[in-house]
Amino acid sequence: MSIEIKNLNVHIKENHILKNVNLTLPEKQITCVIGPSGCGKSTLLRTLNRLIDSTEGVRLEGEVLVDGQDIISSGAEITELRRKIGLVSQRPCPLPMSIFDNVAYGCRINKMFKKRRQLIYHVQKNLKAVGLLDEIKGRMRTPAARLSIGQQQRLCLARSLAVRPEYILADEATSALDPISSKTVEDLFVSLKDQYSIIMVTHTLRQALRIADNVVFMYLGQVIETGSANQVFNHPQQELTQKYLSGAFS
Repeated sequence: MSIEIKNLNVHIKENHILKNVNLTLPEKQITCVIGPSGCGKSTLLRTLNRLIDSTEGVRLEGEVLVDGQDIISSGAEITELRRKIGLVSQRPCPLPMSIFDNVAYGCRINKMFKKRRQLIYHVQKNLKAVGLLDEIKGRMRTPAARLSIGQQQRLCLARSLAVRPEYILADEATSALDPISSKTVEDLFVSLKDQYSIIMVTHTLRQALRIADNVVFMYLGQVIETGSANQVFNHPQQELTQKYLSGAFS
């Protein structure tokens, strides 16, 4: 199922951050959200799994339909929503525990497995999916903080995958990484899009060019243009999009 956003407005105190956003985010593809700093990209992602709720003075209007259910209604089940929609942040945020326990954490909270051997297999499976299992061989019980920054980011991705989400949100997930680690994470997202719908905020147009199936261009809290990556990058319809892509502003 896709995510449908209808007339979404986000106010934080006196500031109108997102303005009448209407979007359909397709399933099993990578959608990159681009635009200058402060245009509302991260706020949009945080709204999609209700992390925006922790912001003082926030007020939401409109609808965000995930699998047909409005997630910003008062009756939305937040725990289940955050299981369904995983988030990988700009900087890796491993929990202060072992590598194993980081990946197992969400599984335990959601009571996914009754037998320990099932949990162990599942943790190993997800570490393998992000290319970490061989790299940390024999170190499963060591603190996650001892991993490199790039490894920590892949660990956070494994932690998100372990609870079997349907959607993965990535908020500039490679901006703190070195080029090699960044390429590794990019390749991971591309390999995962057959299984998950991925919505990725990026400041790097080259990255969006490399991996995006669809592109959303935002400016001052509004969606200016959206479409396939080929259409937006090669045949932009809006003058503001053309100027942004040409480097007239950033």
